[in-house]
Amino acid sequence: MNAFNLGDYVDVPTRLAEALKKYPELRIQESKPIIVTVDNQQYVEISCTIWNSPDDPIPTVAYCWEPIPGRTPYTKGSEMMNASTSCWGRALGAKGFGISKSIASRNEVQARQPATVADITPIREDMEQPFGDTTDSKQYASPKQRGMIRARAFEKKIGTTELMPYINNLLGTQYSSIEALDKREASRVIESLQDSN
Repeated sequence: MNAFNLGDYVDVPTRLAEALKKYPELRIQESKPIIVTVDNQQYVEISCTIWNSPDDPIPTVAYCWEPIPGRTPYTKGSEMMNASTSCWGRALGAKGFGISKSIASRNEVQARQPATVADITPIREDMEQPFGDTTDSKQYASPKQRGMIRARAFEKKIGTTELMPYINNLLGTQYSSIEALDKREASRVIESLQDSN
């Protein structure tokens, strides 16, 4: 499969630099991320507002959703940050920065590129194989279960660095990633996160 030519796309830092050059008083305010579900798929939603100056009467507002879990090595585990970057890029694009070819930014296009097997093959055997390992009888947690774990942890304000210690303490395991969980373990974690205060 041929890779997309990213040369026509402008990344978000370049768009922001262009905007600040034209509007030195430009300000961006980002919303608190929220989790939304559409057709049983969870997304993190971010919105941002950009003012050209403190007295800008019509600021630009943009929204972005990023699926949870992320579907590429660029987005998996960094869903909120990718949504934030995409949102800024879209808002700056709506203001006319970096859109000679496309409103999508280089960051967005790169994040959507399909991964090669080499990109996502884990280096540990306790992590999920990219296309399933037919020699392994372990039934790994589904993407929906993993997404639910991340979403519930987010709602409970359990940060990324705290999530695996929480899971390992609950299950008595030594996993380094939620991709190592089987379906039964994932269900226990989801129930625990739903029950915890």
